[in-house]
Amino acid sequence: MVFKYDPGDAREEFKTRGFVHLKDLMTDDFLSHLDAFYKESQASAQNEKEDWKIYGKKRQYLFDFSSDEAAIEFRDGMARLLDYEPDALTISERHLKVYDEDAMPWPAPHKDRAASAVSIGLPIHLPEGSTVCVFPELEFGPNEEERAVFMTDRDHPDLEHIYAKEKAVMLHERVGDLVVFLGSSIYHERVKAGGAAILYVKVNDDGRDPLGENIFGKKPDVAPAE
Repeated sequence: MVFKYDPGDAREEFKTRGFVHLKDLMTDDFLSHLDAFYKESQASAQNEKEDWKIYGKKRQYLFDFSSDEAAIEFRDGMARLLDYEPDALTISERHLKVYDEDAMPWPAPHKDRAASAVSIGLPIHLPEGSTVCVFPELEFGPNEEERAVFMTDRDHPDLEHIYAKEKAVMLHERVGDLVVFLGSSIYHERVKAGGAAILYVKVNDDGRDPLGENIFGKKPDVAPAE
């Protein structure tokens, strides 16, 4: 089992706000798998994505679900939340992100690549004060580029004060929670990230898979979750 309750219960909230924080959603079994994956990745660098390492910020590891059944339950629950057809849900990225201890505490906000229409975050290890922050009213709209776009001083001359000047929503998630937001349309960032470990699964419903990481391209030989 992956979920303690149906994420689809929050569909209308997500549709209205463009983000949602589902508290105490993940089962102990699934959290144990996340924790084991994190520890193994740190001990052996297994599945590390060297091409996606960002020096001075974070390392990234390609995540694998514990089973096809777990993957299907996750897919179907997210499809209900996002109002997607389950067979249309496409993973554009599935990375465990481990932030360097000296990562900048208040980095410039960004939008994800176009294919990462929705970002799904599952915290594994959170230092005190570390949270994802979303800016739902700051230049909302889709990033059409196949790369993340970061806010610069040219866009916002007073960028260093962006977290104080704009409507910044700190989600204050905890291990066991799940946060979901329109990653390519909403500026967002993790603050006080040093030492944090977060699984991000990023999805769309139009088949875009620029990194070749979609595990649902070939339907697993298991029955969909009820």
